[in-house]
Amino acid sequence: MQKPYHWLESLEMKEPQSAKDVFTIFPMVATETKERDYLTLEEALEQNLVFIPESGRVPELTVVVKGEKPVLIMEGEILVGGYQNRTVNISLLLDAGKEHYIPVSCVERGRWGARRRGFAGLLPETPSDRFISTSVMASSRLRRRKTATVINCYMQLNTPVADQRDVWEEVSRELLAAQVESPTEDAFEIYEHHRASIEDLLAPIKTLPNQVGAIFAIGRMIVAIEVFDHPDVWTIASKKILSGYAAEALELLWRGRVSQTVTADEAKAFRDMVSAALSRATIKPSPVGLGEHHLLNGGMVDGFALVHGGKVYHLFAFPRTHRL
Repeated sequence: MQKPYHWLESLEMKEPQSAKDVFTIFPMVATETKERDYLTLEEALEQNLVFIPESGRVPELTVVVKGEKPVLIMEGEILVGGYQNRTVNISLLLDAGKEHYIPVSCVERGRWGARRRGFAGLLPETPSDRFISTSVMASSRLRRRKTATVINCYMQLNTPVADQRDVWEEVSRELLAAQVESPTEDAFEIYEHHRASIEDLLAPIKTLPNQVGAIFAIGRMIVAIEVFDHPDVWTIASKKILSGYAAEALELLWRGRVSQTVTADEAKAFRDMVSAALSRATIKPSPVGLGEHHLLNGGMVDGFALVHGGKVYHLFAFPRTHRL
């Protein structure tokens, strides 16, 4: 069986794409792909094959998969509705025809009750007892900060729980940096307020044939690598994933134009570093759904890979630096 790090090394890194000298991605392209045997959360919701009611507990949501295929729910997904908006703690492959209890974190500190209005035209009216997916992810900085605490807890207690106060602290910081007033301290309102700026920043970024992910850099810093097993998943998820990196890149733009970017050699060196970290990852059976998590916790890299049947469904890894 091929090891995950061999799979990563087999991907081809293409020429970088940059936006306003502040945001750069290095597309990762698969040389061959196999048939996809699962749905993304977005696809399952569109087909009415997933139901996500309010659980009544902050760190947990119920996800009912009604179809015949497993459903991939990605770390960083923002789910709006219920009593407060949440974000998913770690990527999961949920079995078909079952009810699951997934670990989440709150990204709307000041609300605990039904909200019946839509979201500035970006979303339809949301029933008060359920959640829907959005067209954005949590900001990349929030995802890294949250995931670092999730991995630590997972390693020690075998459960992927985040430090909720740390998540709230980061959401508050981001709202302040974006100059967005939110009565309920809702991370999603950053995207409502700065939608045009995010779309403008991402305009030069294009999806390539057979692209499955990318290495992301903001200014002179590589911030993450994110890769899926199939080009269809990247095509479906790329807009929301890129929006999270764009939200972080905008902060740098607001502080002044950046004229230096990461080189291809630096990006390749980071990919090699992640490959090495995967080869010595700590493996934990997924507490929810199918597969296992390969936890990157040590050395110079943090993050995880969701693996099932020897195949990496989602890899999210980032440099270990000083506290974000």
